[in-house]
Amino acid sequence: MLSVVQSALNIAPTIPIHLFFTSFVATNKKLFLLNSQIHDINTHQNNNLHLPLTGLTMVQKGVAYSGCKIYNQLPPQIKNISNTVALFKSKLKKFLLRYVFYSVDEYYQKNYDYDW
Repeated sequence: MLSVVQSALNIAPTIPIHLFFTSFVATNKKLFLLNSQIHDINTHQNNNLHLPLTGLTMVQKGVAYSGCKIYNQLPPQIKNISNTVALFKSKLKKFLLRYVFYSVDEYYQKNYDYDW
């Protein structure tokens, strides 16, 4: 949770700014492929966006790649509403205000109790 000072001043840690890459992905979702479009194997990650294999750090740090990777880690309750961009951004903002991440690694390791 945000500290009292951060909440009062409407200040968030810097890492949530990176999570807004997902807004780009949600807005332009038609530009990306789902894993289910790449292969016919029924896995639990079928509805995740496909990440192309790349060893280039510059590509991995780009908005499209990072946005897809971060988007894939979102709770299903948020990903399922990504077709409605305004609602998606609203839910994403609530999610970011509820959970504070100080690094991308912390975000990837977090287990969410998203019941609201």
